[in-house]
Amino acid sequence: MKYLTWCVSLLFAQDQWKSFRPFYPSAILYSSEIPRLAEPAPIRVEWKVAPSAQSLYDKVLQYNRTAVTVPGYRIQLITTAVRAEADSMRFFLLENYPEQSVYMLYEAPLYKLRVGDFLDRKEAEVWLERYRQVFSGAFIVPDKILRP
Repeated sequence: MKYLTWCVSLLFAQDQWKSFRPFYPSAILYSSEIPRLAEPAPIRVEWKVAPSAQSLYDKVLQYNRTAVTVPGYRIQLITTAVRAEADSMRFFLLENYPEQSVYMLYEAPLYKLRVGDFLDRKEAEVWLERYRQVFSGAFIVPDKILRP
């Protein structure tokens, strides 16, 4: 209760202290800004593109519209940190298994060698048995593949 009466008395006491505060009269500061009568129009951005850049943009856009990927599976054969080893295995695969596409991915610091574009897992499992004869650590990974 004492705390409540102290807070109320403090609120009323603030008016008493106004007489002790210093007052510094100052000149009125005028602004050179002219008041607006209406809001300005929104800003319009105009892009001016060189014809060669526009042509390149159109080609990339057309490529992106036609190259559609679908969810599928690939077989990952090896994972190594040595690029020369990954390259030699890639050439080995291109010579001995020309019917399958070979993909080499780099996710620092590893090179991953994947083969095939399989829409369903059953087809990938058939090829996995063939690759396991040479690559014992091969396994199936879900990946985005090119539409057949």
